[in-house]
Amino acid sequence: MKFNSYIVELKHREESLTANVLVAADPVPCNFKKIAPDLFIALFKEQVEFAFLEKVEFKKGDKAMVVLLPLLSKFNKRKLTKLSRLLGENSPGGRDKYHILANLAAIDKFVKMDDLLDFFSIDHETMVAFLLEMELKRKLKVISLNNLAVTTYENFQDYRDQLNAVFTACYTGRNQVLKFSEIEAKIKLPQSGIFFRYLLHTFTEDFSFKIKKDKLLFKKLALSENEKESLGEVAELLKKHKLTIFCIENITKLSTLSNKEIYDTLWLLIESGEVVQLNEKYFIFAAELNKIINKLKKYKRNQGEMIDIQGLRELTLYTRKYIIALFEYFDAQQITARVDNLRKILLAA
Repeated sequence: MKFNSYIVELKHREESLTANVLVAADPVPCNFKKIAPDLFIALFKEQVEFAFLEKVEFKKGDKAMVVLLPLLSKFNKRKLTKLSRLLGENSPGGRDKYHILANLAAIDKFVKMDDLLDFFSIDHETMVAFLLEMELKRKLKVISLNNLAVTTYENFQDYRDQLNAVFTACYTGRNQVLKFSEIEAKIKLPQSGIFFRYLLHTFTEDFSFKIKKDKLLFKKLALSENEKESLGEVAELLKKHKLTIFCIENITKLSTLSNKEIYDTLWLLIESGEVVQLNEKYFIFAAELNKIINKLKKYKRNQGEMIDIQGLRELTLYTRKYIIALFEYFDAQQITARVDNLRKILLAA
């Protein structure tokens, strides 16, 4: 792969110089700017291709440079100082290509290693293995295996912490829409980059949202005070009357909430995982459902894998209508399988 500029080793006292270097035996003009003792940026008008540690002679034959690294992006003075230290002769393993690759992302924060395969003479498979090894050591974080985009683990965690703060503020503030431009401004990361999208997708399990063009649409927001009150009221009433399995009519009789409030509250209970819907009519508290499942496991160990309506009734003390609803749910979840009038318990005992 060709580049316009490289960091090279060159012994020269002046801070800058212009000279012709031999590229494939042809003289090519090049401007040199010193960034550290014996280290220069070699800048070409046209892109040229070199290899790691390639020795390039000057046309006059009085000098030669050793190519150390192409410049993948613009570097400020601070980054160039770090690069100089990394490439310096006195750095431990400083001229080892894998040492350079492992530390490059700490300087540029986000690097496409695919751009460096030809320069370092490394095939794609070998580079993937190296990057995954660095990821296991929590030194690098692989963002994409297609173009071998990586960042440091520290950088990844830092951006993730910043984005988590943005999402949390949006969630607790009950803001349903969050524009990419707002995120970009707050975490200082370009929304057009692959790293930006990767970070968004790491939060799909923490926050419920859809990605739509240039914004996020949150499907679930923090509860309002009224919702919290309704949630607590319904759960408390049901438990007080020992209705671990219940229907909407039960809530209607016990509560003064409107039908809309009841439906909204029931949806919130299901979303939070506190309640499980058995079928169109009946619901059950998740804690009670787990107790019944554990009883089924114990039943299978002690009495065999087949159970009928009477057997489950004795385990739970529920009436027939609830037993049937439970068995239908268990069949759908492959906890049991119907065999004539019996159920086969599929759970591991």
